[in-house]
Amino acid sequence: MSCSSGVDLVLNSLAEEKLQASVRCMANHGRFLEIGKFDMSKNASLGMAVFLKNVTFHGILVDALLSDPELVREKHEVASLVRQGIASGAVRPLNTHVFKKDQAEAAFRFLASGKHMGKVVLEVCALTFLVLMHFYAH
Repeated sequence: MSCSSGVDLVLNSLAEEKLQASVRCMANHGRFLEIGKFDMSKNASLGMAVFLKNVTFHGILVDALLSDPELVREKHEVASLVRQGIASGAVRPLNTHVFKKDQAEAAFRFLASGKHMGKVVLEVCALTFLVLMHFYAH
């Protein structure tokens, strides 16, 4: 935040009216990074008035970035930055809200409310398993 004058950098994956709300939160000279495809694929209107704040917008197709063989160096740079962020504590796991399978309606209502940050998980069956995470550095 810029001392109550708006958000300097928005990393957005929200769609429709929530995307528009994110745009309205931007500070003067802010940057908006859109990683959601929903509004882009619909060619949704953004509105030109936001550019009076001298902001910049970037549409980022994460899957395209990860599948382009010409971007190997950039992928390694991003991986390095993520590792540094994890080590410093700047990058943390998302909050997770778990709903049992008989709470599916409540889970969808929670998602629709827009009050959550992180991920919403519908637990269909209780499985316990070990997850090993491997990180490779070059």
